[in-house]
Amino acid sequence: MRLLLRADGNARIGLGHMMRLLALAEILRPDFPEQVFLIREPDVALVAQLTAAGLAVQALPARPLPEEAADLAAWLLRPDDVLVLDGYDFRYDYQNTVRGAVHRLVYLDDLHAYPLAADLVLNPAGESTAADYELRQPGARLLSGPAFAPLRADFQHESAVGDATEPDPSTVFVCLGGADPTHQTRRVVAELLALPGARQVHAVLGGAYQGWEALHAWATDQPNLTLHRHLAAPELATLMRQCGAAVCSASTVSYEYCAAGGGLLLLLPTAANQYDLDHYLRGAGLARPFMAAANILTSSEAGRIAAEMRVAQRRVFDGQAPARLRQELRALLLPLPPFALRPATSTDSAQLLAWTNEPAVRRFSFNTEPVAEDDHERWFAARLTDENALLLLAQDAATGHSAGLIRFAVEGETATLSYLLDANFRGRGLAPLLLLAGTRQLLAQFAQVRRVLGHVQAANAASVHAFERAGFQLRPTANPTDSLTFAWLGVG
Repeated sequence: MRLLLRADGNARIGLGHMMRLLALAEILRPDFPEQVFLIREPDVALVAQLTAAGLAVQALPARPLPEEAADLAAWLLRPDDVLVLDGYDFRYDYQNTVRGAVHRLVYLDDLHAYPLAADLVLNPAGESTAADYELRQPGARLLSGPAFAPLRADFQHESAVGDATEPDPSTVFVCLGGADPTHQTRRVVAELLALPGARQVHAVLGGAYQGWEALHAWATDQPNLTLHRHLAAPELATLMRQCGAAVCSASTVSYEYCAAGGGLLLLLPTAANQYDLDHYLRGAGLARPFMAAANILTSSEAGRIAAEMRVAQRRVFDGQAPARLRQELRALLLPLPPFALRPATSTDSAQLLAWTNEPAVRRFSFNTEPVAEDDHERWFAARLTDENALLLLAQDAATGHSAGLIRFAVEGETATLSYLLDANFRGRGLAPLLLLAGTRQLLAQFAQVRRVLGHVQAANAASVHAFERAGFQLRPTANPTDSLTFAWLGVG
């Protein structure tokens, strides 16, 4: 199964869409080793950057998008491909044309302004809701907010844990997009250098920036300014962690700064599509507007504000977004379940006991002894009245017969599950569908749950495979045993 990524980027329109897809490709590499980037007439430097990241590059000629979509569907796309689109021109007609030629279609969106034909919509800006996406396809999955932001591994703040001191906000990081197509960098840097609170300024630009020579010549007379060009992700993350304050466009670079360690973040939107992200970051207390820079950086409160903002940023950017994206993309590959879930009732007791004592179920249970009827009845009655328990039966849509059970025990932010299938419904690939559907319903009913765990015997290959297909990820353990633990991450 291939992962195809379609976006454009250059000095005129910026590189934001490219960087998001590069990050997504890095995150999904374990599940999609074959990755192809589709881009119109890329320049040599961009091709080199993409190939260095392990992507094959398919150059597309510049032509009307309806023709491009039709040709892609006819000669390039395969029925088992996953195609990801990131760009404002890939609207409903384009999506609808390519959707029929691939297994799944993913769309990265910032605008929620027009109908979408994608199977999954990803908007990294916070506060987007289902109401903003009423025009998406029925059943299409919506992922929104920083919990699902595609960021490269170098920017995860765990790598900065252990630092003895936090950076001082008098050292300021500036990045208004790698291409800075509106040429804001020089003006912003000049304003910062005029402030006594800005001791050192580091300005970062990408290889696509068109005014480098003039900016570099001006910078030679600015002793407190250091220019950086086309930094690799590890170098960029390291520089961010050295700066206690940052001036960024309301784009991926702002998220990268927050995730890398954070500090006093001052936002300067440079494009209309950055409104949602700018509104979210400031509303959540994760950033302030750039117009406040003079007041804050010259204030004795700058250090306190930076420290408080850093705590809030690290709480939101918890380093788990890559794991959440991987689990969601795995789950996206599954078909719709041929059953409906309903809460268990007292009339289900005999059926549950029969399932529980079925030899194949007992063989892979951690307690292999049969369950006595009296013990089962007491346990089941207690679960039906337990507000921290959820028992769901899968009812086959075609026959109406009960196909299996998934149950959850909730303790604080953690839920532990177990499941089983009726013997007549095994071997049909239903287990991962049951795991996913049950977990989705649990998270909808128990908003406080942040992780769902499932324990399985290592010898139970079918169950191990079911957890993997459903998107659950194996948790590492310091003391491996015959028992494995899989986890699904909720949103904090």
